[in-house]
Amino acid sequence: MEIWDAYDINRKQCSNRLQRGQTIPQGQFHLCVNVLVRHADGEFLFMRRSKEKELYPLYYECGAGGSVLQGESSQAAAYRELKEETGLVPEELTLIAKETSVKDQCHFDYYLAQVSGDKENICYQKGETDFHLWLVLQDLPAFMEKNLLFSDQKRLLKSLLD
Repeated sequence: MEIWDAYDINRKQCSNRLQRGQTIPQGQFHLCVNVLVRHADGEFLFMRRSKEKELYPLYYECGAGGSVLQGESSQAAAYRELKEETGLVPEELTLIAKETSVKDQCHFDYYLAQVSGDKENICYQKGETDFHLWLVLQDLPAFMEKNLLFSDQKRLLKSLLD
């Protein structure tokens, strides 16, 4: 059972807790992180979500992401999710954007992780991811056009291209 802290629209923590799978009360939000991964050579990591995923199977994500657990900081969740879903530990982790989706009742924190080392030493989390690839910046537009990606990540990646 996954428990989250509840937040209001302004990201102020509320006194109650939320549970994954249960309806989030109106006017409350949970916090999620997305970690874009860039290798020291400039290439970006894309992980494919497993076909077993209930939501968005076979979508590509630029790195890793997930919900921030009760009592956990956004940054700690970013490190945890990256390690769980890829096996990577970044040398540097920088908060690059914050957004709120009223429709999804979620606050999103976006990080950029800088990594180095063997690019093929990626671990897949069972039921979460099943494939990965590294792309140079100039190949991103064509990749985003041909593959399933989250619109928020597409927007962030396009801003990196500009």
